[in-house]
Amino acid sequence: MGEDRGVSTADVLTPGSPATAEDAALARELAAATGELLLALRDRTPPGREREYAGDADAHEYLTRELALRRPDDAVLSEEGSLDPRRRHGAHRLWIVDPLDGSSGFGRGTDEWGVHVALVVDGRLAAGAVAIPGTGELVDSGTVGQVPDTPLPDDGELAVTVSRSRPPAELRTVERAFRVRLVKHSAAGVKTLAVLDGEADVYLHSGGQYEWDNAAPMAVAMAAGLRATRIDGTEVPYGRDDPYSPDLLIARPTVHAAMLEALRR
Repeated sequence: MGEDRGVSTADVLTPGSPATAEDAALARELAAATGELLLALRDRTPPGREREYAGDADAHEYLTRELALRRPDDAVLSEEGSLDPRRRHGAHRLWIVDPLDGSSGFGRGTDEWGVHVALVVDGRLAAGAVAIPGTGELVDSGTVGQVPDTPLPDDGELAVTVSRSRPPAELRTVERAFRVRLVKHSAAGVKTLAVLDGEADVYLHSGGQYEWDNAAPMAVAMAAGLRATRIDGTEVPYGRDDPYSPDLLIARPTVHAAMLEALRR
């Protein structure tokens, strides 16, 4: 299933590569348009579960319809769609989308929600975009700026962004190695952009996500020069029959290496 769009070398198909620029641009376009749709919905509906459910449904319908038109030969995995692996098993090109990441925040009226659009080629991230419409942030793997690999802070403090509701169990280990300042956010895309923007040094998560939660954030982070892995330092796999994704660690390379060392103690 899918088309190679003239590129067959797996090593070239990485976030930020010129070979994936066209797909990164499409991911950005679709994330932005979905965000505009959701902002309009938020403006005309009262807070609550009905707004949340409508946002999930409307964003999913728009994204999957556009991908079917723009990339008809590619497979799609959406949080709100069918999870039957037969529809995507063995797909060469697979779009992984979270039409509304942080849907409960959207329903309540906060700005901590986003849209994720990512492309996986043969099980590896190739391109992605993250939109945080409430704050006007939009980044994609083709145009994101590079994050300097600055050393650890002189005072030994690390700003670690974690879930508001489910801080990772590994946080205690990290706090024994560093002086930690927590930066709490509610959505995976928001936490990843906190590292890109310098609000946080590290995004640490365990306890489970799904591929649609982190595919686009990981693609953007990797394209920006950050290290984005599982918490044991291994590559995060994508395109599996079971889309469960246990944990992640995103940081600039120097900090990432220090975190891995601390977590292995």
